[in-house]
Parts: sequence; C-alpha cells; structure tokens
Amino acid sequence: MLYLIIYAFCLGILAFIYARKMGYYGIVWFLVSIIYIYIPFVSLYLLASLPNKNLEKRRKQERRLLQKQLAQRRYIPTNSSSVIPPQTISDDQTIR
Repeated sequence: MLYLIIYAFCLGILAFIYARKMGYYGIVWFLVSIIYIYIPFVSLYLLASLPNKNLEKRRKQERRLLQKQLAQRRYIPTNSSSVIPPQTISDDQTIR
C-alpha cells in the first residue's frame, strides 16, 4: 500500500511539473493525478493532449513584434541607392 501512495505522489509531482511548463495550474493537475491513482497515466495523457498555453502566448508576442517591425519598415525613401531594377538577370532570354 505504501508503494502505491509513493507511486501516486511521484506521478502527481510529474504532472505538476509538466502542467506548469505548459502554462496550466500545477496544483490542479497534481490533485487530479492523485485522485486517478487506479488509472495512473490518464492525467498525463490528458495533459499531453492539451495545447501548450505558454507557446501560444510566445507566438502571439512574436507576431505582434513582427507586425510592429513591418509597420515601421513600410516607409521606403525614394532617393535610396538600393533601387531594384524592373528586369533581373534571370529574366533575360536564353540563347539556343
């Protein structure tokens, strides 16, 4: 019986760490893991199937940063020395 309690506690700690890493409430997942002691990997399987909230937050921040940078770069001065010609080398016809 003691082994079962230790096993459930270790599984709860694992679920706690993984949940915190993914942006969920660790204590809730710890308790869920302890409650489902007879089906040991249900909580970890369920947690693994959920989307990663921290990753979604980071993607939104990066998207906002990129949009901000693109909005700043839309202004191109007309007297720039890096004018792109309308025709490039690859547009020339090949000789057969």
